[in-house]
Amino acid sequence: MKNELKLISLRWVDWIKSEKRLSKNTVESYSRDVFHFLDHMSEFKNTEISFKEISLLNQDDLTSWFYKRLSNGVSHRSNSRSLSSIKSFLRFLIRHKKIVSSKLLRVKGPRFASSMPRPLSKNQINNLIEDISTEAERWIRMRNLSIIILMWGYGLRISEVLNLKLKDLETNNLTIIGKGQKSRIIPILNEVVFFIEKMVETCPYSILYNDYIFLGKRGKQLKASIVQKQIREIRYKLRFPENTTPHSLRHTFATELLENMVDLRSIQELLGHSSLATTQRYTKVTSEKMRSVIEKNHPRAS
Repeated sequence: MKNELKLISLRWVDWIKSEKRLSKNTVESYSRDVFHFLDHMSEFKNTEISFKEISLLNQDDLTSWFYKRLSNGVSHRSNSRSLSSIKSFLRFLIRHKKIVSSKLLRVKGPRFASSMPRPLSKNQINNLIEDISTEAERWIRMRNLSIIILMWGYGLRISEVLNLKLKDLETNNLTIIGKGQKSRIIPILNEVVFFIEKMVETCPYSILYNDYIFLGKRGKQLKASIVQKQIREIRYKLRFPENTTPHSLRHTFATELLENMVDLRSIQELLGHSSLATTQRYTKVTSEKMRSVIEKNHPRAS
């Protein structure tokens, strides 16, 4: 990649981080998509990629990259997200007059039916906690349990949990920095606060007021990939559904609130959804469950 292209690429990453205010995970995914795409195009075209080459790219070029990714096990849904990443980068190049136009901006990604949340059962949650509790090292055991409690018991996203700092933890309240750097305060049980504080005390590394609470074995901020890997291993071991991820715990939290007749507005606030429509996705899950129960137990059911 030529120096000028590399510089503008880094400027774009800076822009989506500071101006678009995308989450850390989204920024990492978008930048990874674009850099991999540019590397592939350079290899595919057998030439050093330039602004001119980028402006001439067409759907066949894009398809070659998608096909390569599919061959490596990347899903259609990930390819769809990658197209959004590339379009964002191309619009940035046009805005900064590096290219005039691009045919790729007219390419439409595949449409998917919205994936519905897959909540875990109480038995699955108990088995998950039991498995995590077998960790030999006390600090790591308390760390992992704290993460599960915050995602399942309070509906936090994995990124929100891992970005928590000691200053965000107060008696009865937890300050969460969500998507778009929007903050919200949620009530939290004193017992949970006490447990997390004990985890901090047990940690072999010093955690100060402005430091992250959840650290890896080397004392750096814990990465989401570590938590995802652990849930994936537990999923295989306990034979959970294939779509069980850390986000399933957040789904479980929301679904349980709905089943206990908590109103949508309150759930929206707790989850940090900017739109009520996002929260309403969970109503379909509970409606389907209720329908199943009625059909199974109704006196006139055959």
